[in-house]
Amino acid sequence: MTSEFSVQAPAADTPMPSEIADALRRYMQLQREILRLEEEKAQLRDRLAVALGDQFPAVWRPVLDAQSLVIYHGIRTTVRYEEPLLRERLGDRYVEILEIDATKIRKNRDAVRPLLRPILDRVGTPQANRVEAAIRAGTVSAAEFRGAFSKTYAHSLSVRIERGPSSASQPDFSEGGNGRNGMEMRGGMG
Repeated sequence: MTSEFSVQAPAADTPMPSEIADALRRYMQLQREILRLEEEKAQLRDRLAVALGDQFPAVWRPVLDAQSLVIYHGIRTTVRYEEPLLRERLGDRYVEILEIDATKIRKNRDAVRPLLRPILDRVGTPQANRVEAAIRAGTVSAAEFRGAFSKTYAHSLSVRIERGPSSASQPDFSEGGNGRNGMEMRGGMG
């Protein structure tokens, strides 16, 4: 299916309009500054955590430069279980300690869908690709959807600095990856 916004890209040797070039330069400058500020903010957060320690209440309402603040601080504990080991040790009892995990459901969508079918009307949401497939298959008619949906459009923009042939691949968003092959910059325009 072709996007309604698809446009053929100009030839590589076509000069970039100055309006676009200026906007892209400023956009990239702001993205670099945002990254720098996020790093500085994280360092300050760490310094504050150490300085506050256990000497201040978990919710503190100081006044700084005539401005009232509310500061929440504390230690957040994260527990990660060795699932294969627990599955082996607990056997059939393993399911007794499990909670629904939306991420795992998404990863195993094809296997889970038939199991959820009896309750899909309560836990499912219509998806455009499934609606289109059902119309093509004749399961439903396009007429049944008239007045039953709305369509909105949002422009999006992603700018990435290409750093050689290897950076032409998709950004790395895996654990520990920040999506920046070179420098990935994303943002919505609306």
